[in-house]
Amino acid sequence: MKRTSYIFLIFLLCTFLIAGCSGLLKSSTNEKEQEPVETVEEEVKEEEEKVKEEPEEEPEEPTELEEEPEEKESNNQGDYNVYIGGEIIETDDKIIIHGESNLIPGARVVGEVSVGKNVRHLIVPSIKDFDFLADTSEIVDDDGSFYMELDHPNLDEETEVAVKFHFDGQQNDDVIRHYGDRGQKLEGPYIYKHQGEVGGRGPDNIFKKAEVKTVFIPEKEKAVRQFKEPDWYEDVDDIGDTRVWIEVDEINDDGKYFYVHGRSNLIEGSRIIIKRNHGQKAETMVNPDGSFNFKFDYEYKEDAPFIIEFDPNDFQWNIVEETYGAKGQKLVGNLVVTNEYNNNQTIEYEVEHESQVIDVPDNVELEIDGSEVTMLVPDNILFDFDKYDLKKEAKETLNEISKTLENSFNKKDLDITINGHTDNKGTKEYNEKLSKQRADEVKKYFEQQLELTNIQFTTEGYGDTKPIASNDTEDGQAKNRRVEIIVNLKN
Repeated sequence: MKRTSYIFLIFLLCTFLIAGCSGLLKSSTNEKEQEPVETVEEEVKEEEEKVKEEPEEEPEEPTELEEEPEEKESNNQGDYNVYIGGEIIETDDKIIIHGESNLIPGARVVGEVSVGKNVRHLIVPSIKDFDFLADTSEIVDDDGSFYMELDHPNLDEETEVAVKFHFDGQQNDDVIRHYGDRGQKLEGPYIYKHQGEVGGRGPDNIFKKAEVKTVFIPEKEKAVRQFKEPDWYEDVDDIGDTRVWIEVDEINDDGKYFYVHGRSNLIEGSRIIIKRNHGQKAETMVNPDGSFNFKFDYEYKEDAPFIIEFDPNDFQWNIVEETYGAKGQKLVGNLVVTNEYNNNQTIEYEVEHESQVIDVPDNVELEIDGSEVTMLVPDNILFDFDKYDLKKEAKETLNEISKTLENSFNKKDLDITINGHTDNKGTKEYNEKLSKQRADEVKKYFEQQLELTNIQFTTEGYGDTKPIASNDTEDGQAKNRRVEIIVNLKN
């Protein structure tokens, strides 16, 4: 009996002990479960405090965003989207090029000065039909810059200065590995296709190159020019279609030359000619965007339309022959003409527009370069010293230019840029402001005179940043103080 009582007492004691331990465990577990809850609440409060504090950090962000473009600009050396620019300076016996680029160090660039350059050289590169040709090559420095000196032709004729980066010649192995042995990785608005000097018209001898060029006519005051980025059409989406179309937007003359600007869906490098009365007047090659330009001697003839012809069987690259057929057999559409003797097919387009004379006042200089027509008006004709109000006598000159803008172009919805320029006297800020004010005044006057037209005007003020002559002489400074009226026929 006693033994049974002891056992019962031990059982009760164990039960109380187990219950107590269980309570302690439960209490301990509850404490552990409560700790994360408290931590989460604290984290939420901390996050809320951070959100409240964030607006105080926002002013730093715009500063970082404003610095981004500078970082991109400084870090794009070696980009496949190639840039070449710089300035050319004419001296008595030299043409000096201060060049800049984003090419990798060690890249070889070629400088060229030519007079009387025939487009036939582009079609048959072995032909050297120039009145003058000088060239040189230089290696690009670590920062992408380069410097060249070339002989001056000393001819009172239009002089072309070009800089080229290509692979039809010497390039070191690093440059070839980076851009491709025929420049196949090159991209951007500066890029053209061209045929190698030797090796025929096959695909292995068609290279890509980057090129910029500018022109000037030697005068008493030595010229200064800046290389500009080429301007291309962006909306041609059927290039290479065998249903070929051709359009001529402008045909103009200045009494000395005809200027023809047009566009098409022909592939780059297609050779086309312009003829009149069955006689060839000029030839050219189609640009990357399908556009083309002709310049040839002016000759007055009545009832003699111009015809633009494309013949796939006439000195074309192999890729052109493959696209349209070596005998033009793939060509379709209403411009196709079939030769009755051999069934070869060509494209013929009759220019509908009559040539419009671009006539400017005697005190205004006219430059026509491809699709860009520029009228340079000296500032002393328009403004008094240090002023931007138009002089009374300026209005006579601007009235004549207004008539030219309204009547001398086939295209009526012109987009015209008016640029103001100064010499290098005064501060940069002041000169930029004055040049912009002067451009705006000319714009206002034109808008009054041409309010019933579809002509649109924009203005820029460049101050002294784009000289066309040396600022070292008074005559050069006078030439730099000008207003430019630029008609871009591609806009």
